[in-house]
Amino acid sequence: MKVLISDDEYHVIQAIRLLVPWDQLGIHQILTAGSGREAMEIIEREQPQLVITDIVMDDKSGLDLMTFIAANYPSTKVIAVSGHNDFEYVRAMLTKGCTDYLLKPLESDSLIQVVEKAVLNWRAEHESSLRHQNLKEQVQSLSHLYSGILLSQMLREPSSECYRQLMTVNPFFAALGGCLIAFYDTGYLPAAPKDSPALLERFKESCQVYLEQSGSGILLSNPDAPGEVVLFLYDNPDSLTSFLLKTAQSVFSPYGYPFHIGISRKYEFPLFVSAAFEEAREAFFLHRTDGRCPLIAAPDKTCPPDTAAGCWDGSPPGLHEIENQLRSSLLTGNQKELCSLISRWLSLFLPEEDSLLLHVRQAMDGFLAFYGECISMLCKKNPRFRHAPENCRFSYDRFLDKHALFSRELLKEAALSDLLLLWEELKKSSSNRDRMHQIAQYMELNYDKPFVQSQYARLFYINKDYMCRKFKDTFGVSMLTYLNQIRIQHAKALLSDPNMKIRDIAYAVGFEDEKYFARQFKKITHMTPGDYRAAR
Repeated sequence: MKVLISDDEYHVIQAIRLLVPWDQLGIHQILTAGSGREAMEIIEREQPQLVITDIVMDDKSGLDLMTFIAANYPSTKVIAVSGHNDFEYVRAMLTKGCTDYLLKPLESDSLIQVVEKAVLNWRAEHESSLRHQNLKEQVQSLSHLYSGILLSQMLREPSSECYRQLMTVNPFFAALGGCLIAFYDTGYLPAAPKDSPALLERFKESCQVYLEQSGSGILLSNPDAPGEVVLFLYDNPDSLTSFLLKTAQSVFSPYGYPFHIGISRKYEFPLFVSAAFEEAREAFFLHRTDGRCPLIAAPDKTCPPDTAAGCWDGSPPGLHEIENQLRSSLLTGNQKELCSLISRWLSLFLPEEDSLLLHVRQAMDGFLAFYGECISMLCKKNPRFRHAPENCRFSYDRFLDKHALFSRELLKEAALSDLLLLWEELKKSSSNRDRMHQIAQYMELNYDKPFVQSQYARLFYINKDYMCRKFKDTFGVSMLTYLNQIRIQHAKALLSDPNMKIRDIAYAVGFEDEKYFARQFKKITHMTPGDYRAAR
């Protein structure tokens, strides 16, 4: 703490300095002033917590000093001293906030008692102020955090309830007429060079500081998609674009890092906030993987619409058939066939010409979904098989060449490597009984194909007679009967379509003879295909 002693009599200043045990009271700096004007200058410069002042001085009175302190430094405690026992002086000083009033000559005990009281009062008020400020900052921080959570929800699933909550938390958004969005996803950017600093984190922090200082927006992160970074901007797209361009160049250019970001046009808030988000996200993912796109991708500056050919809603045509074949090859461990099928599988997602980041994302998402399905399939019939989907490190930077450009070949190699890893783990965990379950799974995947026992034996590197005998021991029926049961189950589903002929259904599920199909159907269901259809 600091104390200022102001008096035009030097001996009074010295007396006060000597009479009070300042160190014991936590006061470690004692300032002095010989006039009211000098006292004001020191208060402005040093801002002491306690002022002991004479009331009557040549240039400025204690009342003038008290008025100055009350107007500019209200937390400062003031003790007045005077040689005049004038009630009007006392009343005036106390009215203006003076802590205590002492008469000269000063007595040591009274002075110490008054100073100690003033120090305790200041500390109590200071601690209360700190608690209040801390609470205020916590409330503001929580309000900012919750606003961000609500805005993130509105970007993906806009709702009136979400907007209502946002207005309650932060009324500022009620007056917001428009917004624009900037978007990038670190999961689809290269890993920073090992000899460089954390470039992406530096850029993100720069954006955070810019938005806070300019009051022009808020940075949003999605816990469900940790790589996604969204800049929610209140207005002024030109200013934002200029900042992003300048900052990205200063952060990434010295290291040759191929960063890019998507930005939307301005949209009405809150009606079209999700449209702004989708537009910025689309601008980011319509980036060419050959690196020929600009650093900032805006809707009217992205690749032409025809470059998005090959994008679709849902699965690409022919995907189910190829994935079935991939599962079959996985069960047999046929590496050559797996490699060929993966090439065909990738061609559905990635066109032969220059691909977009969107195509790569679809391929990655598609493979991860397929990989998880394969694990579920293998765990279902092979109790000792253990593998977690997260062990598949199928990330974008794994498919980048030495120039940080996307490589189809690296993606193909990664997919083949991960599937072969499943095969190796399956082989290690399988017993002879498990092998029969793998054969049954292969049969379920290929029920509509011609069935030849010798071919199955070759595929699974097993003696045919041993296979047939062991299969019946495991499932209680022959391989052919097991296969017919599978085919009939699929036929039941197809019979629900009244426009499909029974003969066509027989061929569709793998029977080469309609009469044989009818006999097997009745044997298993105790009904003819026609009766079954009529009963439904």
